[in-house]
Amino acid sequence: MIHIGREAFEMSTLLERTNSVQELKKRAAGNTSANPAEVAEAKKVLKRVYSWDEIPEWQRDNDFILHGYVKETSSFVDTFKSLFYMHNESVNIYSHLIPAVGFLTVLLLDKTTITVFETTTWLDHMMIDLFFSGAFACLILSSSFHCFKSHSLRIATLGNKLDYLGICILIVTSMVSILYYGYYDKFPVFCLFALITLSFGVACSVVSLKDKFRKREWRPYRAGLFVCFGLSSIVPIFSGLYYYSFSEIWNQIQLFWVLLGGGLYIIGAVLYGMRFPEKVYPGRFDIWGHSHQLFHFLVVIAALCHMRGVLNSYELVHIKMQNGIVS
Repeated sequence: MIHIGREAFEMSTLLERTNSVQELKKRAAGNTSANPAEVAEAKKVLKRVYSWDEIPEWQRDNDFILHGYVKETSSFVDTFKSLFYMHNESVNIYSHLIPAVGFLTVLLLDKTTITVFETTTWLDHMMIDLFFSGAFACLILSSSFHCFKSHSLRIATLGNKLDYLGICILIVTSMVSILYYGYYDKFPVFCLFALITLSFGVACSVVSLKDKFRKREWRPYRAGLFVCFGLSSIVPIFSGLYYYSFSEIWNQIQLFWVLLGGGLYIIGAVLYGMRFPEKVYPGRFDIWGHSHQLFHFLVVIAALCHMRGVLNSYELVHIKMQNGIVS
């Protein structure tokens, strides 16, 4: 399927170039003194995507992806136009842009899309909206980076830093929102773990904003850093065993959804760090199915798992409150 998809992409590119050549011939036949600017623009349209050998050094990140690059544009307009033709960043862009719109919609309509109990307070809305805001921020920063990274080295560097910052934001907001309901009746304990999580988030953000951090050789360390940050949530979750039974922890924190989401994050980060599967079959996954795309899809699925966990925890806490189990 991936092989067929690549053939279709190459065929569409060939047809596009052929049509452009024909148009140039028509212009030349009707006007022997064609406008040089028009000719230059037409030639530019002839080739929208490039191979690894044709792009500047600063654009080279994954040497197992051989084709489908948008070459440095130095123009926000030209970069924006890349949204409307296929290249090796298209899936990365839309795999996070579309879910970002979805999370933003739920965030704006939270009072109509979330079950409201008599015991629901502004703090509940704040915690749930905190998660949706974090998910939206992460996904929109990611899709923006992948869209505009071909503009220039300066824009790519800035976008890359904001991309990593978005991941930190998502991890922090995800952990804080679920811990609030995990320690709903132990507010000081929640505040302590929230502060620790925020501190880790700030530290991780500072490191990820360093220029050295975005270099190719740091790819495995980038993946490892975010995996370790995500695994730090194990401490506050299992510390709950001091206050509650395992079954209470399992239900109140919705441990199934938390562990599933965390596992998907880790799998995605490992694939990204190992550059699998394109490392095994260079060039075969240029447009569809390379490691960064798989990472994107797993991040979205993990975020949906966490959303389910937060909403389940919220409903469970308020059902208990209505039954007089917690105050």
